[in-house]
This record gives sequence, structure tokens and C-alpha cells, in this order.
Amino acid sequence: MKNLSATILLICLSIFAELPAQTIKNIYRHNLPVLRIPTALIDKVETADIDGQRTLRVIQFNGFVSQIPVALIDSITHTDGTALDPAQLGNLRTASVMGVVRGPTGALVMNAIVRSLYGGEETHTDANGVFFLNNILVYDKLGYITITKPGFHQGSRSFLPLETGSNRVNVQLLTMTQSGTFIATAGGTVTSGSLQLTFPANSIQLNGQPYTGTVNVYAQALDPTAPEMFDQMPGELLGGMNDSLRLLRSFGMASIELRDASMNELQLANGQSATLKFNIPTTLQADAPATIDWWSFDETLGYWKHEGVAQRQGNKYVGLASHFSWWNWDIPQYYNNFQGVVNTSSGSPISDAQIKIISQTLGSGTIYTNSDGTFTCRVPQDQSLTLNVNLTCNSTNDWVLAHSETITSEQDSIVGSYTAEISNYYPISGTVVNCSGQPVAIGYVKIGSQIFITENGEFTIQTCSTGNYQIQGFDTSIPDSVKVSTLNSVFVDNDGIEIGNIEACSEIYGIVADIDGNIYTTVIIGSQKWMAENLKTETFSEGSQIQNVTINSGWTQITTPAWSNYSNNTINDTLYGKLYNWFAVADPRNVCPTNWHVPTDEEWNTLIGFIHPAYNPSNSGVQSNIAGGKMKSITGWGSENFGANNETGFSGLPGGTRSHQNGLFYGVGSEGYWWSSTESSVTTKAWFRSLFISTPASSRSSNYKNSGYSVRCIMD
Repeated sequence: MKNLSATILLICLSIFAELPAQTIKNIYRHNLPVLRIPTALIDKVETADIDGQRTLRVIQFNGFVSQIPVALIDSITHTDGTALDPAQLGNLRTASVMGVVRGPTGALVMNAIVRSLYGGEETHTDANGVFFLNNILVYDKLGYITITKPGFHQGSRSFLPLETGSNRVNVQLLTMTQSGTFIATAGGTVTSGSLQLTFPANSIQLNGQPYTGTVNVYAQALDPTAPEMFDQMPGELLGGMNDSLRLLRSFGMASIELRDASMNELQLANGQSATLKFNIPTTLQADAPATIDWWSFDETLGYWKHEGVAQRQGNKYVGLASHFSWWNWDIPQYYNNFQGVVNTSSGSPISDAQIKIISQTLGSGTIYTNSDGTFTCRVPQDQSLTLNVNLTCNSTNDWVLAHSETITSEQDSIVGSYTAEISNYYPISGTVVNCSGQPVAIGYVKIGSQIFITENGEFTIQTCSTGNYQIQGFDTSIPDSVKVSTLNSVFVDNDGIEIGNIEACSEIYGIVADIDGNIYTTVIIGSQKWMAENLKTETFSEGSQIQNVTINSGWTQITTPAWSNYSNNTINDTLYGKLYNWFAVADPRNVCPTNWHVPTDEEWNTLIGFIHPAYNPSNSGVQSNIAGGKMKSITGWGSENFGANNETGFSGLPGGTRSHQNGLFYGVGSEGYWWSSTESSVTTKAWFRSLFISTPASSRSSNYKNSGYSVRCIMD
């Protein structure tokens, strides 16, 4: 076999057709498309009372019926374009999906918005990057969710909804990193890793109008031979071609976004194209054809659309892009359904087992079993495939082969049952219960960075070594609230261990919204409940606007409430929140959400004292040489974030500062400063706290009130 890790082959979708341009009926729920269907397919549209609800019925000539409660419909429109034939997707129904969202370094991403595109249902990831979306709207054969977080490219995942149990997905978000710039009127070339983009002059538009300013290019090229591409790419490697869907083998893929200085999205003007060149990885060059199919990802429908062909020039592929999102160079292939279940030798299902399937033509791909031990996917036809089942060990992301066999994919669907056990394995089992001692309805356990979902509160984790383990249980049964157990230290011997009940009864994570609609994750640290993100509001809680001051001289002279984005750039607002002067912090109209406030100097002392009881509360300077590391977010800082482990969940970010002397900005990415509401002994100054990239310490100091610092709020 050649290039076994060339790309991902596992596709959890079913066939739908790509139809030519025609009139489309669009039905929206929560302002998102629920149904898009060519009017030529519709026999009749009617309403009927079904199960006590007034329901819209869309009946096709082939007899297929789509039913949508009228109360959930926002609007019905007609447009020209392409659409899916819903008959290919099955009936609309509900299903559940859970997953884990990580950043590019593998760090868990909290407070990412996870949305079901078809029904508009949404939730947020908790501080462990975990989300649950229950009873979301899906088709029988297609579920699709998107994941958004400021500072990252949008992620997404498509999946084949299971009949029972929660569908399991993993997503790794890519950081929005500026790759280069060019002037729209002149055009230019920008390089990002293995990708080169060339833009012609006068080819960019903003909101449909010619754009003449600076174009900021944010591009991320994915290595198709890297195993992490499966989690990083959008949807799945499934493409629509000639009215059918195919599996895709990728030879290169990239996300490309164009923005102006205010982060408004820019696009190519009609009739304009940019040239994309992608270096073919060395291990794929022997298999790379002279001409390859060229695809873009449809972020509304959740699959890759065929856009034409690209040409090989030496060891590069060259294609023309008429718009920007994700682009992909791929070879298509027909496929079969594959459904399997993984059990122990005693017949117990194994949840969160890692399934790898290796193909001669499509490389290798990875999925995970759900709490019932079940997985489902797509595999190429007419091949011998290698199925590997891996189980986790005690160290982070350490997987051990527990089963391997060859399976044959011919012309029909595959159904299989597999037994997976390590020769010496040591199970950890138990039950996560709530404050009443009842098994949690929805929850998970965590060992290191590994997440294992529970089934009716119960879990069994197969490990491959004896020794000490740290395990914690989480109850997520109540939306937007997470309760946690104490951190349990257990010793696993040759017989494994039955932990018994783990009581997840302490509320630790939740959310709060400000008056502008910004949503923040919250965390309980000791006896206090803190926002785990920097404040972003432009409005006091009673509705008055706070002045945005961009001019440096204005910032140094103002003695009334004011805010600014770092460098007056909104991308810093999305990452780090706003910078406020102390006059905004102290204003009785309250800059924080209702029932929250800016912490006093004493409340900051309480926080540091809980983290490090031996600190000096009266010290002006370094208060604690360890608290800062426990407060700093692992991500969002520079490359050497010394001592950061975010043990408290405070997730301190380096929003930098704006000088009271000259209005200039300093320190974003390496320094974080947060106001208190307490004046110092010098009435022109107030107390603040600071964290730095170079040290795990936390510091206390005072500075002039027209300095610009970040704000964290604490619950009343």
C-alpha cells in the first residue's frame, strides 16, 4: 500500500443530488434554512394539524413529504440557484450530537458557539471544550453543525445521525492568522505555508461595491498527509459531482478569508478569479495526476462542490478560484456504507474507542465510537481495507492498538462487530451522579485531556497500564450549566478499579450575557463566580452608550467613561475584549452585566488567596509567584507562555494596555491587565492586576485612571 496517511476517507453522510439552476423554495427556521427544494419537484403545499401542531406539508411528485411545524417557520422565499432534493436525505427528525473542540495546539477551546444549521439550535462549549446538542433538527441521512469562535476560522462537521445514542465528533479550530496584505487596486501575491495566492488588480469588492483599500489575507493550508486534517477540515471529505456524491482523496486543502481593517468580509468581484498554487506533498507526488478535480466547500449545505479542474505544474497544483471559503484538490471515488460496533470480550460496548480505517486509494481516516460502542461511516468500494481499533492509555493522547483485521468492501454496505482488548488492560468504571445521587442524564468524565461520554451516568474506560489516574466527572444535563466532581485520584491495579459513584454536584461553568448580547463563559473559583473572558460591551447595563475613543490625544485627556479596541482593530476585540479607562469601571451605571460588578481590590485579593494561600495581600508588586500560571489561558498568548496551566479556569488573556501618557498600545499577546474598582491612596490612580507571558506570577499595582485595561466581572 502507498501513502496510507494520504487523507481522510471516513464520510458519515448519504447521497443527495446537485441539481442545475432553477427556482428554489426556501423555508427558514430561526432565520436559518430548514428546507431548500426546487419548485419543479413540488406537487402540493398544504397545512394540517399533526400531533396537535399546525404543520406545513411539502409534498413532492415522488410522494416524499417534508413536515415542518408552522410555529417554527420564520419565512418562506423563492430564489434562483441550486438546491438539494430532500427526498435524497430522508425525513426531518431529531438527533443528538456531542463533541470536543480543540485549538491548533490541541488545547481545549471554551465558549465556542456550536450550531445546528438546519434548525438553528445552538450551544456553547464548556471550559473542557465539550458540547452537547440534544434533539436538534437533522435529516435521516445528514446532520451538520458549525463551530465558531472569535479569532478562529469557522469549523464544521457533517455526520450520519444514529437512530439511538449521541453522535460523537471531534473538531480542531484553526487560528485566524494574517498571512499577508495587498492593495486592492494593484493586486498582489501572498504566501501561506505550501499555498500561494495571486490576486489581479481591481478584483476585490465589499458588499458588492468595488474596494480600493488594503486587503488582509487570512489563509491556512492543510497538509493532506497529516492525521489531524480530519479534525481540522470542514464537513467531511464528500463531494457532489454529476448529480451524485463521492468520497474524496485530498492532495491539498486551504481556508482563505479576505478582510478589511475592520474585519469586514471581502470577496472577489463577479468575473474575477485568483490563482491558487499548492505544493504537492513529497509522499503524494508519485500518485498526483496531471489534471485533478477542483472543489469548494458549501458552508450552507455541508459538502464539497465540484468547481472544475486544476493543473499540475511541476510539483504544484494550480487552480482558479472565483470566491473564497475552503478550496480542495481531490480525486473522487464511489463508496459504501459501513456500520460497526466495538465490544469487550464480555460483550460490553466500548465508548470513545478510536477507529482507523486504511485504504489503498484514500489513505487513512479516524472516527470514534459513541456510548453504545457504535460507529458509522463511508468507505471506498471494491477494496481490501485495514480496520484498526485503538484504546486510550493513561498519558495524554496515547493510543494503543487493541484490534486489527482486514475487511472487504465490494458493492454492498458493510455491517460488523469487533472485539477490542489490549493483552493487559485495566478498566476504570463507575457512575457519575448528580446532587441527589441519581445517574446524570448527560455527562462525561475526563482523564488528562481525554473526554469519555457517559451512558446513563455509567462509564468504563479501558486503560493499558496500572498506576495512578486523576479522573473527574461532569454533569451537563442542564443547558448552559456544568457541575463537576472533586478531582478523584485512583490507583489502578491488575484487576482495574470500580470507582463507584462520582458526585458531580459543584456548579463550576456557566454563561452570562451582557446588554449588547455578548455571551461569556463563567467559572466558580473558591467562593467567587467570575467571568472567564474579558468584557466586550459598548453599553452600560442600564442602556447608556460608552464612548469609543480612537484618537490618542483624546484618550490621554478624557476624564469620562471610554473604551477602545487594542490598536483600534476589531480583531483584537474578538480575541481579547475591549480596553476601558477607570472612569467606565467606576461609573454607577455599571459596565458589567446586571447582577455582576467590577471586582474591588479586596475581591481580587480573595481570588489570589484562594489560589495561593501563602500570598501577601498587601504587597504592591508580585503577590504570588504561582497564581498567574494557574490563571493564564494556555492559548491566546505567545509561543512561550511560561508556567500556564489554567488550573482555575480563569483563562486570563493578554489584552495589552493603552497608555495614559500618549494613547499608544502596548503588550497584546504577552501582557494582561485588569482593573479593580478601588482607588489607590493617590486619588488619580486605581488598583489593577497583571499577568505576563514570561512568569507564572501574579502582580498588584496602581496606575492612572485614564490607562486602558481589560475588565473581568464578578457576580454580586
